[in-house]
Amino acid sequence: MSNHIIDIASILGRNLKSRIAVREFYDYILSTNKAEVILDFKNVSFATRSFMDEFYNILLCNTVFSTNIINLSSDLYKMLEAVKSTQQKKAKSAKILSRRSEMRFTSISQVNKYLEELSFS
Repeated sequence: MSNHIIDIASILGRNLKSRIAVREFYDYILSTNKAEVILDFKNVSFATRSFMDEFYNILLCNTVFSTNIINLSSDLYKMLEAVKSTQQKKAKSAKILSRRSEMRFTSISQVNKYLEELSFS
C-alpha cells in the first residue's frame, strides 16, 4: 500500500452534489488498496454542504486509509470548516465498512437509529 493522488473532479465531476457519490468514491478508494490517498480538488468548482458533510464523515473520518486534501479553494475550505464545526459525536448505530459490506446491529433500536440517519439526497 502506498500513497496515491486522485483528481476528484475527473471521477466525480466539477460540481460535487451527491452524498451517494461520496459513498461510491469511498468504495473506489478502498478498491485501490492504498494506505494514503491525496485528493486533488484543483478542478472542482462547487460542492454542496450535504456533499461536504458526507465527505467529512465518510472520507476524512475513516480509519482504513489516511486522507489528505490539496488545492482546495477558499470557498470549499470554508464549507468544510463549517461542516467540521457542526459535527457532534454520534452514537455508533452500526459499523459501515463499505457500501457493499454487511452491517451488524445489536438491537432493533440501532436499526431504527441507522434508518433515521439515512439521507436520500
